[in-house]
Amino acid sequence: MEPPEFWRALGLVVVSSDPDGVVVDATIPDWGMSPFGAVHGGTVAMVLDTVLAMAVARQLERVEDRVATHQLSVSYASFTSERRLRGTARVASLARTVAVAEGELHDATGRLVAKALGTFGV
Repeated sequence: MEPPEFWRALGLVVVSSDPDGVVVDATIPDWGMSPFGAVHGGTVAMVLDTVLAMAVARQLERVEDRVATHQLSVSYASFTSERRLRGTARVASLARTVAVAEGELHDATGRLVAKALGTFGV
């Protein structure tokens, strides 16, 4: 399956993907930065939503199965002007129609940027 265009726009690269979780690197483009020089909170949420959904999709039997975000909660821990971010995610629960995933986003210095909890329809 070809990655969606917005993955390329965010510079997303899958570092690893296995039954235990997903690790993704992102290179944030200019449009993903706030006017104050930090990565925009919406960009952080977009990366986390994507990484969590990837972890859920990895657990499904068919690659073409749909994953839809029902709820995403993001707790922002720190600002960062670092454009290289690493997202990690794992599935906490997978039922017949609903999955819950959790993840973190760190900057290039290893500092926690945000944590997320997402509920997905599957």
